[in-house]
Amino acid sequence: MSQDGGRGMSRRNSIIIGVVAVILANVIFFLFVYPSLGPRPDRGAAPEAGAPETGEAPAGPAIPAASGQRADTSDDFHIGIVTSSSHQGIDSLKGVEAMEEKYGVTSGGGRITAVTYPDNFLSDFEKTVETIEALADDPQMKVIFVTEGVPGTASAFTNIRKRRPDIVLLVAESHEDVSEISVAADLVVNADFITRGYTIPYGARMLGAKTFVHVSFPRHMIDESLSRQRGIMEKASQELGIGFAFENAPDPTGEAGLAGAQTFIREHIPLWLEKYGPDTAFYTTNNGHTAPMIEGVIRHGGYFVEADEPSPLLGYPEALGIGTEELEKLEDDWPALLDSMEKAIVEAGAGGRLGTWTTSLSYSHVVAMTEFGRLVALGQVGRHDTKRLLELYDETSRTTKWNGALYTGKNEEEVGNVFLIFQDTYIFGRGYLGTTSLEIPLAFRAKKKAWDRDATPPPYTIALITGDENQGGEDLMGAREMVRLYGDEKDGGLIKHVIYGDEFIDDVDLTAAMIEDVARDPRVRVIVVNQAIAGTAEGFRRAKAINQDVICLSGEPHESPDVISQEADLVVAGDFISRGYLLPYSARQMGIDTFVHVSFDRHLSYSTMRQRLRIMEEASKDLGLEFAMEEAPDPIGEAGYDGATAFLMEAYPKWLEKYGPNTAFFATNDAHTEPILKQMAAYGGYFIEADIPSTLLGYPKAFDLNVEPFLGQWTDILNMVEKAVVDAGGGGRMGTWVYPLGYTQSAGLTEFGKLLAEGKTTITDIDTLVDCLGIFSPGARWKATFYNDPLNGKPLRNYLLVYQDTYILGKGYIETTKIEIPEKYYSIPID
Repeated sequence: MSQDGGRGMSRRNSIIIGVVAVILANVIFFLFVYPSLGPRPDRGAAPEAGAPETGEAPAGPAIPAASGQRADTSDDFHIGIVTSSSHQGIDSLKGVEAMEEKYGVTSGGGRITAVTYPDNFLSDFEKTVETIEALADDPQMKVIFVTEGVPGTASAFTNIRKRRPDIVLLVAESHEDVSEISVAADLVVNADFITRGYTIPYGARMLGAKTFVHVSFPRHMIDESLSRQRGIMEKASQELGIGFAFENAPDPTGEAGLAGAQTFIREHIPLWLEKYGPDTAFYTTNNGHTAPMIEGVIRHGGYFVEADEPSPLLGYPEALGIGTEELEKLEDDWPALLDSMEKAIVEAGAGGRLGTWTTSLSYSHVVAMTEFGRLVALGQVGRHDTKRLLELYDETSRTTKWNGALYTGKNEEEVGNVFLIFQDTYIFGRGYLGTTSLEIPLAFRAKKKAWDRDATPPPYTIALITGDENQGGEDLMGAREMVRLYGDEKDGGLIKHVIYGDEFIDDVDLTAAMIEDVARDPRVRVIVVNQAIAGTAEGFRRAKAINQDVICLSGEPHESPDVISQEADLVVAGDFISRGYLLPYSARQMGIDTFVHVSFDRHLSYSTMRQRLRIMEEASKDLGLEFAMEEAPDPIGEAGYDGATAFLMEAYPKWLEKYGPNTAFFATNDAHTEPILKQMAAYGGYFIEADIPSTLLGYPKAFDLNVEPFLGQWTDILNMVEKAVVDAGGGGRMGTWVYPLGYTQSAGLTEFGKLLAEGKTTITDIDTLVDCLGIFSPGARWKATFYNDPLNGKPLRNYLLVYQDTYILGKGYIETTKIEIPEKYYSIPID
């Protein structure tokens, strides 16, 4: 942001910039004009909870490195770049120079037209609007990018849109309200103050800090983004187990001025360290505070993870005493400059205690957004293709990584064209912390915010009914996540969580009466039952009789489709039909010759399991697989759980000898999964996924893993399970879903019910339902299809079957959601 936008006033008015402006310009030029030295490593197998995919638009060609020669000019259009003057932002201007060198300036037959808005843009609003709008007078203009969205940008874009809707309008670091700029611009990209509200305290804890001190002043704390970030930092610190404190410091624009503010910081760092202890991390919202804060940490101790607008050139040269002569010596060698800084920090005994971003945000904005606008104008990417946009930001950097997420406001509305980005944190003397690959807890992502006890109580409640730990542990975890997010209704929150008893099998009417009792609460607007045990349909019927407007949602029903679909507004179940085809298909793709189905009479009396069995058999035949059935004891029969387990332990090696090493096994019962996995690690064979796939099903006991401390942290559990499987020689032979169906159904259906209750979606909006499941399963894809009544072949329009991408341990996602399933398998009748 610019100075009056709330963050960077002191930086742009500071003595530092005035003294070393010319030198820093040269340094940045040699740092960034030649950034594209080849592709960097991939960001990772599963992108973070906060980096969404927004489409399948083609990525477009690789962008060549700047070479002093103009790139291909067959794309006959112009790109306008609006930036600040050198007094306001040198980094941005160097980015413009790089683009001008690459594509040429329009006055010389090239593509780039660069203009600057007034230095006093707050008092010269009309001039700013006029400057931006004038670019649209050029009939060849197809892209306009404002490098820092000062006040007036939204007005200019709105006016341009009326007369030139063909122009792509882009802006970075907007100062204007999201509700205004998001309507006017095609895409807004800002630094991710939300995610960094978590990653900075996280980095502090990683470095060894026990207390996190946030330093600011009233002018900044009335800024929505800065005050919101402070709240996130406080909650994150609490969750991470470190103390949080707030300290006021002088505003550099106040009476003390920049010099007085910096003196205050220098004097107070040792006092604060004495007050909070030596293991204290400091953060300031103001760039003018940065140099003395870094200097204080070097001299007196403590930690400094990164600045509000991180850059190696912000604060470090002054704090380290790097003078103009040394900068001049290193201006042709940026890595040497960083090495010089790092050496000085380590020699001062501060290695591992101070950090930064290694690539300028402002420079990267200019280069990446200009390239993105060009690709949009060429029709090679969509205007909201944030996946490709992140790749372009990556290409501006030599070694660092970027990540990002769509912006979500305080009302939890996701804004589809406002993208927040951040870069990996680099700690001098230690290296990158890997924050761009960190799985941010749900409460701190841009997707959702944790429930605030002080918030206005909701005007309604959602009743979420699940089993206990014995009957539905994963369902229960999803319910607890929703209570954590939205609060317990007993405490003024949104969620009314009810647990059905273990005796539900023997007393169906008890279940119906329980749902009926819930519906008598006049504040209950939505009822979610997961799993929808026997009696749920009758309970829904009674609930509708009490209140015909109550929304009834069923997850994983135990009752037949024709029964539950008559009473529920929507039923969501694991897709036993599609998976009946996909499991043999995946087996075939993995080089498997035989598919063995393991079950018993009680399970095969269920219509859905018989139908899936028929599909598996038919699919195996069509795919060229041998299909076989084996019977195993029912764990609730005479043999009991122990007997069934012992049977599988003994039978598995014999089956593998009978069918051969290239055999995949599938069991309809969860109790059979553990012994199959255990023996598979010892003897060989394949296991695509369980009946209800989860990393918690079979794997922990089979591989002697204690996952209890990590429950709900699904990526951590996946990593633990994957390592154990690979170490045991099972890599590439065993699979699962990364996120349990029960967890995602409880959470996703409740989220969908909330949107329904608030009138933000409709019961037929299947895409939104899939998105709701996706909120709680970042990195995994889902697919939803209607269930076809096998008796008449017609789809039940309120009965959805869903499944998640299969993850093969040691290999990754095999993207089963992209596989086209032949239509005939949806119409195979039940015997």
